Amino acid sequence: VLLGVCLLCVAPVAPALAQDDPKLLASQARGILRQYCHRCHHGAGSEGGEFDVLKHADLVAKVGDDPPWVVAGKPDESYLFQRIVKNQMPPKNIPERPLAPDGEILRKWIATGAAPFIDEAANKRKFITLQETLTAIRDHLRAAPRDQRLHLRFFTLTHLHNNPAVPDEDLRLVRAALSKAINSLSWKPEIERPAAIDKAETVFVVDVSKLDWDKNDLWEAVMSAYPYGLKYSNHPNEELQKLDDDIRELSGCRLSLVRADWFVATATRPPLYHILLQIPQHAGTLERRLGVNIRENFENDKLARAAFPKSGVSGQNRMVERHPLGNRAGSYWKSYDFKPDSGRAKLTRFPLGPLNLYPKNAHPFSGQAFVHDGGEIIFTLPNGLQGYMLVNGNDERIDEGPIQVVSDALKTSGTPGIFTGVSCMACHKHGMIPLKDTLRDTHSVFGDTEKKVRRLYPDEKRMNEIVQDDEKRFLESLEKCIGPFLRVGPDARKALKEFAEPVGEVARTYRLGYLDAKAIACELDLEDPKTLISKIGETNLKRLGLDPLLKGGVISRLEWESLDDAPVLSSVSVNSSLMQKVGLVLGYTPVEVTSRHKLGP
Repeated sequence: VLLGVCLLCVAPVAPALAQDDPKLLASQARGILRQYCHRCHHGAGSEGGEFDVLKHADLVAKVGDDPPWVVAGKPDESYLFQRIVKNQMPPKNIPERPLAPDGEILRKWIATGAAPFIDEAANKRKFITLQETLTAIRDHLRAAPRDQRLHLRFFTLTHLHNNPAVPDEDLRLVRAALSKAINSLSWKPEIERPAAIDKAETVFVVDVSKLDWDKNDLWEAVMSAYPYGLKYSNHPNEELQKLDDDIRELSGCRLSLVRADWFVATATRPPLYHILLQIPQHAGTLERRLGVNIRENFENDKLARAAFPKSGVSGQNRMVERHPLGNRAGSYWKSYDFKPDSGRAKLTRFPLGPLNLYPKNAHPFSGQAFVHDGGEIIFTLPNGLQGYMLVNGNDERIDEGPIQVVSDALKTSGTPGIFTGVSCMACHKHGMIPLKDTLRDTHSVFGDTEKKVRRLYPDEKRMNEIVQDDEKRFLESLEKCIGPFLRVGPDARKALKEFAEPVGEVARTYRLGYLDAKAIACELDLEDPKTLISKIGETNLKRLGLDPLLKGGVISRLEWESLDDAPVLSSVSVNSSLMQKVGLVLGYTPVEVTSRHKLGP
């Protein structure tokens, strides 16, 4: 993200080459296409065209006079494969690129017939009903100690489990992402992995008191932001009514369960990210909490800096500095970023800023002090993971980095914008990223200023040691947090660095994905899309703007969860999402929660 260390994203470790088993090759090929191609080629509305690289039919279908993207048995005639092996795709502005072994897997997959992406396990998964999900939650609450029940909150993957288009591998990624998201939003010293309460691992429980979310109405903010909240106390099904009443009474909460993928994609970005992690309005407040005094460290040479001419998200030069935490093990990294037209932005001439580190005319190196426009802060949480904060040039908290300064070609946030939290987690997937300073020996200052530069900007060997120490600390905690969810079955012996970064993957899939009739049905706990259409009716579907589903089309995630107070199907005017409006027709009632925390503009 904004921080320079994020900008040198290194290529991931390549997966082991598959044998010539068509099913295994198809699975690995899908993983490669998802990691490198799906962000731009995810179907209708995507910037890379209308086809979806994860839909086998889209890849092998001939469109008009154009050949298919993949010609089974013929890698040399497969346009998709040729673009990848010639390094023409992904686009040049995407730093994360397939490696040679990835290309070999794609070649073998195509050469052996380009087997379909069929997850046999997904097709065999048993459909889990809403009653089964609520029963599992009710029973878990009943079995819990009375004083713990009020702190238990649940995260569900049932709608994903019930959709055979979602492979088991993706479910594991969501579980890992949930664990990472939860622990990245906590100031507690221990990693708290969510625990499955059902055999299929579709419902996970967390004791929010172990995250400090039981204070300051933090869960209330989550409930208020949730666009899928439904209650069943007025449903014609008496079993659902009883389960709903029992869960509310036992948990003492109007909404004790939320969807895991929504939480991962939403709670890791402002406003919820700032609320749950209690990020202050000013960097100085955070620094005092962490025991960091930047001015003192600058004066006493107790920081380490690195600068470079450009990075993966910015075309301007930037500088990063690392401070030790004053009250526990860990680090506080801060970047200094510049707009293209900034007057004192050239770091080779102005390496000793920022100018506003001191009152006016008080900076000891004012003639060589840069003036920056913003930056990113990365700090070690007590559990070893990382927290993030974006700031402007006055150290005031912002939600999104200025697009003229930084952007994200991966669109992790759903747009090129870089947002606090989710964008940072996706880039810093292994913690701090290796740096290569270019300023220590190429600056244009002399005398005492040059001596100061050499004290603050360590040589490459020392900076590598610093970064590696911080990376090691992060990876040890990340292993505890997500390793058990990812190392399953054939991936049991896989190194942690070989897995995709889970939060970014889930956020991109959630924000950029489109929903067909089957996905919509699963989100409403219906097994058959025909049941959805028959219960709502074609006329009502059209009134709701869901008529594309009648023709085999899709709708965007943004449409599905967008809020308005227009009474579409009833005289009741409720500020509800499109999903909740459909739920009304099915006998559900939207859950309305207000929060004292500011969730909107």
